[in-house]
Amino acid sequence: MKEDANINKALVYYIGYSTDRLIRYKASSGGIGTSIIKYLLSLPGYDTSMTFVYDKDKCGYIPKLIYDFSEINICGSIYQDIDILSFIKENISNIKNGIVVTCMPCQVQGIRSILNRNNINNFIISFCCSGQTTLEGTWLFYRYIGIGKSQVINMQYRGNGWPSGIQIELFDGRKICRDNYTNPWKLMHQSKLFRPKRCLMCKEDVSYKADVSLADPWLGKYKNSDKIGNTMFLVNTERGLSFIEEMKNKSLLQLIDSSMEDYMKAQGHTVMAKKKASQEKKFNNILSKMGNNIMYKKIMTLYPFMLKFHMIIIRIIYKVVK
Repeated sequence: MKEDANINKALVYYIGYSTDRLIRYKASSGGIGTSIIKYLLSLPGYDTSMTFVYDKDKCGYIPKLIYDFSEINICGSIYQDIDILSFIKENISNIKNGIVVTCMPCQVQGIRSILNRNNINNFIISFCCSGQTTLEGTWLFYRYIGIGKSQVINMQYRGNGWPSGIQIELFDGRKICRDNYTNPWKLMHQSKLFRPKRCLMCKEDVSYKADVSLADPWLGKYKNSDKIGNTMFLVNTERGLSFIEEMKNKSLLQLIDSSMEDYMKAQGHTVMAKKKASQEKKFNNILSKMGNNIMYKKIMTLYPFMLKFHMIIIRIIYKVVK
């Protein structure tokens, strides 16, 4: 893959993991983000952060402000569309001192702007994003594996080893586990029927405006042997670099140098998909209309074989409008 001058915007690239074994294991990949939150909450400049908790009535995750690391819920990645910007706006008066925020790339600039306008010290962690999923997508996954929303007491999409996968706890005590990005989740995700339109049009794989951007190290060395987790991450600001160096010197993080080339190899599919977004507006508009057509979506998601038929349809449409 050729080097793109517009990609190489990070100050430093690293691959590493938290030296806290529990954090490393419970996080989605390596625990770097969680360790940053823990460290910053121990400093005078940051008294607030965020976590996400599972709401069994909503059957999805909701954000929550925390004021001590003991309150955090380490639950791995959350493949769910959550409006963190609105949450921050609604809770701006509840932020004590500085805040550490984790959010999608598309939310970084808006969140930074509102926090700065309110003179709130902030550190923003983002991640490589291939597009979020509406809660309907998770509910479809439940239906395809034969369970109802009312049966679920807790679930998480990643965490507890790497790359792990979806883990569901039911009221009757049963536990269901599915490996990362396998069917029927993979089929639902690839259908793009449960993708917000802005995700279909988004050009940002990561945000270089975040202090630190996290990613999975999908490289042969790690895919073949890593079962606990490593984080590939980009340090984008001098403030981010300063804290990472402090944590490294305190042996809170174990790091090796990485590069833009490694990032492109590990996340190349996402990077290229985001690049194509602006070139495929017509096709993505059609996908969005399909996803918003209640009758079409109902018919095409009745059974997995119908969703596979939808995949054939969108491949044909792509060839026509390309």
